[in-house]
Amino acid sequence: MNEESRSSERDDASIEALMRAVGSRPMPSAQSLADARSAVEAEWRATVAARTRRRRFTTFAAAASVAVAAVAVWIARPALEPGQEAVATVARVVGEVQQNRGDGRWTPLATTDSLGAGSRLKTGASGRAALRLDSGVELRLDSRTLVALEGVGRATLSSGAVYVDSGSTPGTRSPDFLLETPAGQVSHLGTQYEARLRDDHLQVGVREGRVRISAASGDVVGDAGEQLTLSNGQVSRSALPTTAADWAWVSRVTPPFDIEGRSVESFLVWAARETGRTIVYGSADAARQARQVTLTGTVEGLSPEEAVTAVLSTTTLQPQIGVERIRIEAAGR
Repeated sequence: MNEESRSSERDDASIEALMRAVGSRPMPSAQSLADARSAVEAEWRATVAARTRRRRFTTFAAAASVAVAAVAVWIARPALEPGQEAVATVARVVGEVQQNRGDGRWTPLATTDSLGAGSRLKTGASGRAALRLDSGVELRLDSRTLVALEGVGRATLSSGAVYVDSGSTPGTRSPDFLLETPAGQVSHLGTQYEARLRDDHLQVGVREGRVRISAASGDVVGDAGEQLTLSNGQVSRSALPTTAADWAWVSRVTPPFDIEGRSVESFLVWAARETGRTIVYGSADAARQARQVTLTGTVEGLSPEEAVTAVLSTTTLQPQIGVERIRIEAAGR
């Protein structure tokens, strides 16, 4: 017997002696075996459930991302529809005004809205709105008006009245704008005007500049201070002062004027143009103060006449608002 065999026998004898010393190991009870099986089964089920939840969450997350994308597309849909190129923003809304983006739904108009080509607007019995076209032309809608924005330079009036202000200054060219009506087309030559449909005729009042009306019977031009009426192919003219009561509704929906950092003079120029009046300074000192005094604050929500009184009350200048002019005096005069 070699050394390796003898070593193996010694190891076997040692293991046998150890097992005799320890004794036989008792078998676990039936309850212990049942508890062990239950614990293993519970762990297995928990593992499977966790894997299932992960698969479900992954599927849900993918579905949710698709839903979010669908909602985003729906929200952006009006801007993506054909013919919905943005052409105007809303400057002011008074009372009930609704918009239709071409999808058949009428929804309330807000001052945060942008309007696309093809948008239609309608005002209620006490509703009015002011729009600013991307070209710089301003439109104001009187109550009970229906108008469609065909593009940045064109709109269609179906009922009610629209006030158009090209915003032009002397020596500059006015942006092109064409107003379609059942009676003919109205285009401005650097101006402020109102176009109003009354039953079977069209009235166009010119407050500043000139207006051209193109009808089936031919073209006709109106000047500031005139009102042209087209009825059954015939044109009649009458006087319409720039401060007439016919213009009063325009002041009720005037877009806010930002006076912050502006001079009194520039503010008064705006107020005069909005009211059809002229500014007269009572003295050279009053004119100098108007040029030098800088304003701060806001006149939002005020009519131009109210704004003049409120703004000048913060200065040493005093306004006298007459029918046709606003006279400005320095304090103590």
